[in-house]
Order: sequence, then structure tokens, then C-alpha cells
Amino acid sequence: MVKLGLIATALGFLGLAANTAALPHFQTRQDQYADASAMTVKIMPFGASIVQTTCWRAMLWKQLQDGGITNFDFVGSQNGPTTCNIPGADLDNEGHSGAKATEYASNGKLVGWLQNTKPGMILVHVGTNDAVARTNTSEIIKAYDTLLGQMRASNPNMVIVMSKLIPIDPALFGADVSQGIVNLNAAIDPWVKKNQSQKSPIVVVDMYTGFDYKTMTKEGEHPNAKGDAFMANRFFSAVKDALVVSTVSMLLENE
Repeated sequence: MVKLGLIATALGFLGLAANTAALPHFQTRQDQYADASAMTVKIMPFGASIVQTTCWRAMLWKQLQDGGITNFDFVGSQNGPTTCNIPGADLDNEGHSGAKATEYASNGKLVGWLQNTKPGMILVHVGTNDAVARTNTSEIIKAYDTLLGQMRASNPNMVIVMSKLIPIDPALFGADVSQGIVNLNAAIDPWVKKNQSQKSPIVVVDMYTGFDYKTMTKEGEHPNAKGDAFMANRFFSAVKDALVVSTVSMLLENE
């Protein structure tokens, strides 16, 4: 049975008030939540090549499975890569190499992908290609606004796990590009604070601090096995707790 204390812990992690107002009827109707662990939450990993072509998703899937957390399903129109050597891993995703947050916001493709898969949670790591193109931080944040609106229009209870971008090698891309990622990451915290919602919470995962592009990337941009493990570890706690919130949202919606 899902316990109120576990829900409160998850809500607290997401920075939300953990009280009976946040979870209506829970204390008086706990019997209706006995099968919560059987509720499957669809999770969409969303972004560009750092989402599509690397193995952190497979590693995250295995960490969750090894922790006894199985009530989730990665979704998306993409599948792969096949080189991760994790048998049975769910490799569905919505990562597209070369994609930019600003292009996603303008072309509306996310709307269709959300309609097709109906996720309850989305893992976001997008904006690196915008920074490489030297797009102004404010324009990327505006794109985030548009994408967030599309997510919440698709599912008003969407849980958004927002990743700060991993660093890239300034020797390959330029010091100004590297600084652009720093600037965008710094802008994510106030953006989340502005858009935070108890109904559709946003949790930030700091993927930048502690990530060493010299030892954790293949070529200064895309994570290698060590970088994949770093990203999976950083996502794990956030996704584990967010799954509780997503499950409760689904149960309350079905009351």
C-alpha cells in the first residue's frame, strides 16, 4: 500500500506542501490506494541527441527495475540505441538529434507526440543545440514556456523533470557557447519557481554540477559510459519520487 508518509516525502522533494489539501480524501480512503504500485506511469524522455543516442535511459531503467520500481513505461516515437548492453531495457524516447528547444516550440511537433503517447511524466534535457547556435538565453526560456504549455495542455497533471544541461568542451565549441549553457542553467531555477504548480509539479535535476566533460563525454558533448551512469544516477532519485506523485495524481483523477 502507498503510505501517506511516502507521498509526503515525494511532494516534499518536489517542493510542494505535503498535507491533506494536496491529497484530497487520502487519509479517510486509503483502501482505494492499495493498488497504487500497479498503476503504470508513461514517461517520455524528451530532447535531442543527448536523449536519443546515449545509454543513460537504459541505465536509469535498470536502476529503477533493480530498486523494485516497475510501474512505468518509457514512451516516444524513437527507440534505441541498441548498443547499451542492458537486456530488456525500455529504449523508447522522444529525442531527435540536432533538435533545438526553439524549433520544438515553433514547429509544434511535441503536441502530436504527446497526443500519441499520453505521458504522465516527461524527462527534459533540451537546449544544448540552441546554445551551440548561440541563441540568446531569453529566447530559449521563451521556448521552454511554450513547451511547458503544450505539456500541461496534454495533461494538466503532468510531472516535469527538468534537467539542467550537461557542460560541453569550450575548446571545441567556444567559450561563449560553454558560457551560454551556464547562463541557461542559471535561468532554469527562476523559470521553475515562476511556473511551479502543485497540480503539475516541476522538479529540477542538476546535471551540470559534477559532470566532467573531459572524462564523461565521447568527444566533448555526448556522454560516454561514465557520463551515462552520472546522468542515470542524477535522474534516479527524481524519477523515483516523481513516480509516486504521478501515481497519486492518476488515482485521484480516477476517483
